[in-house]
Amino acid sequence: MNRRDFLKAAAVSAAGLATGACASSPPLCFSPDLAANLDRLPYGGLAESLAVEQDYAAEVSGKIPDELRGSLYRNGPGLFERAGQRKRTILDGDGLIQHFRFHDKGVHYRTRFVKTEKYKAESAAGRFIYPSWSTQAPGGWPANFWVTEGLKSQAGITVYLINGRLYAFDESSYPYALDPATLETIGEATFGLPREETIYSAHSKIDPHSGEWLHFGVFYGATPRLHITVFHRNGTLNYHRAITMPRFVYIHDWFVSSRYLIVSLHPVVIDFWPALLGFRSISDSLRWRPEQGNLLLVIPRDSSQDHFTVEAPARFMWHSINAHDDRGTIIADFIGYDNPDHFVGPDPIISAVMQGREGEHRYPGLLRRYRIDTVQKRLTEEILSEGSFEWPSIDLRRLGQPHEHAWMAEARPGSFFWNGLARFNLRSGSLDRYDFGERTYCSEPLFIARPGAGADQGWLLSECYDVRTGRSFLAILDAERVADGPLASIHLRHHAPFSYHGWWQAAQPPVITG
Repeated sequence: MNRRDFLKAAAVSAAGLATGACASSPPLCFSPDLAANLDRLPYGGLAESLAVEQDYAAEVSGKIPDELRGSLYRNGPGLFERAGQRKRTILDGDGLIQHFRFHDKGVHYRTRFVKTEKYKAESAAGRFIYPSWSTQAPGGWPANFWVTEGLKSQAGITVYLINGRLYAFDESSYPYALDPATLETIGEATFGLPREETIYSAHSKIDPHSGEWLHFGVFYGATPRLHITVFHRNGTLNYHRAITMPRFVYIHDWFVSSRYLIVSLHPVVIDFWPALLGFRSISDSLRWRPEQGNLLLVIPRDSSQDHFTVEAPARFMWHSINAHDDRGTIIADFIGYDNPDHFVGPDPIISAVMQGREGEHRYPGLLRRYRIDTVQKRLTEEILSEGSFEWPSIDLRRLGQPHEHAWMAEARPGSFFWNGLARFNLRSGSLDRYDFGERTYCSEPLFIARPGAGADQGWLLSECYDVRTGRSFLAILDAERVADGPLASIHLRHHAPFSYHGWWQAAQPPVITG
């Protein structure tokens, strides 16, 4: 079934469905008009489900580098509809793991949904049952009352392969473990800690020197609590600490340097009670309050030391790039927005795209830098590069340390979704770019280190959607020569919904005996 037929079939199946009253964020009805609008939107395929799990040898064009052998895992929402009802934002859906296995004869492609408690129950029922962060459960406010207890993980944002297990994460929940070879779901993981003791958000960090796995998470309630949980390389607990948050805000990512953890409490305030009582989704309860500015929590990694706060101008951050210590200063680079109107506001594009509309996205993501004085407890901010950037990536062997390059997806002026990739040199300020063209949309450029090579030497892998064919492909670029474009492409037989983050696991070299 092609994309147009799929949309028509989904729209027809939606006829006559109704949602509960007295709730402002019910599922969308997948009407014929909505399907037609989505079909006309150039990047509408990014917001289309891939409901059937895949398993096949992918077609390759160009030449895959001989040293690029291993597994690329990607995670993102893969299922937006059930029984003709549709999620309200492109960020909201059941997690779908994609696995590209690079071997000597080509690339094998496989997808599996993370079989969360939510996914299994709703699959059995054939309809939405539970609320999610942007879409309330059908049935009005009684079905969404006290949403913090009903909000279940969809495990659809990030993926990590640690100590032989693949973990799929969502926001402020518990990850699900999967078998890295088969992608079969093993079950929910708390890493040996009591459920009531800590919580995990999507973005963790791995210290390349100590091997520590560092997590933050937020327990949202009458008094929100920030939880820091750090594991040793072998998976045993190093320490856990909880900090009462001075603000009730939404957080997605953070910074880690060799000595500090930095959490930016940007003023995306959660109007929590209407969400908690079932009248609005959490997403529709977010408010941008720039007059409050940013408040940075600076937390020493030495758990015996107290944290402190630093004020900064209002900036919204989806993703940090990196941070490192320079004597008494923390240098923290990130993509920052003056206003997150694409995410929070009357008609953000992340919601409008689900209805086949453009929506608002006037403010671009700029490459920015904080210099945080840890003695005077103040900071300065500068713009390193103007453009419209997102999805930054670095050589993770340099995480928490000084680094030279960052790779990002870049949108054309006036656009929101990304048509190109860029490499920024933080020392010289130079920017190298490659544009796939206005009919191709790309995702996070994941940096893959070349075996045995120095820092920043390797490849970029970015999954792209080609509007002309309605299919997706994985582009492979030389990380040092981004402007030259793809060395090779891995072509799928279908589209892939917009996925967020990936993980690369290099193949183990053969063991030579005798």
